[in-house]
Amino acid sequence: MGEALMLARSMQGHVWPNPPVGCVIVRDGRVVGRGRTQVGGRPHAERVALDDAGPAARGATLYVTLEPCCHYGKTPPCADAIVAAGVARVFASLQDPDPRVNGGGFRRLREAGVAVEIGAGADEARQIMAGFFHRIAHGRPLITLGDALRPRRGVPDGFDGVLHSDHRGVHLLTRSGGDDRVANHPPLGTAAPLLALLGARGLTSLYVPLNDPLAQTLSPVSTNERHEPRTCDQISAPVF
Repeated sequence: MGEALMLARSMQGHVWPNPPVGCVIVRDGRVVGRGRTQVGGRPHAERVALDDAGPAARGATLYVTLEPCCHYGKTPPCADAIVAAGVARVFASLQDPDPRVNGGGFRRLREAGVAVEIGAGADEARQIMAGFFHRIAHGRPLITLGDALRPRRGVPDGFDGVLHSDHRGVHLLTRSGGDDRVANHPPLGTAAPLLALLGARGLTSLYVPLNDPLAQTLSPVSTNERHEPRTCDQISAPVF
């Protein structure tokens, strides 16, 4: 399960609106298949791992960080694919809170004679998929971003306009040394656009899941009471 969790974590920020899921298939003590949710959310981790394992999946044990889906969406149910492949046992970290699944995947597996155990790696899996769980529970993102940037270098000298309705502790995010608007930077137009965390009282954490040099040139900018920019030290942003 540890490897499945690592695979899931590697796709954080790349698979919206789906959760980042990892899957590993083991037979006779040897890993025969690995999979993770692909960019844009499809195919799902289980299908990638089953394709990787091929015939070796029959009689094997499958480790997955989230309950396999059981509904027909843009792809057929992963639970059905697991049954068809002849997997004998499934270990899953968490039940999928999506109302379209919510235990149905486990039920379908058990009805087909597949042994199911739930809970291994649950805490880490929940942390990895925190955004997905929050959106399902509350109907809104875990993180929201208010863009107050101008096309060139954030806020120009002498700017006297209002950047945000709340003037207290407003933080802007700019690209150091560049003249592109962050939101329109070309590589951001791929399947998973952008995630950034800005605190109302300060920049507490920043996640930029982009394989792009932009991730290494981000710096926080705050405004004083007159809304004049004050540039902070450059920060390093990890790329997942």
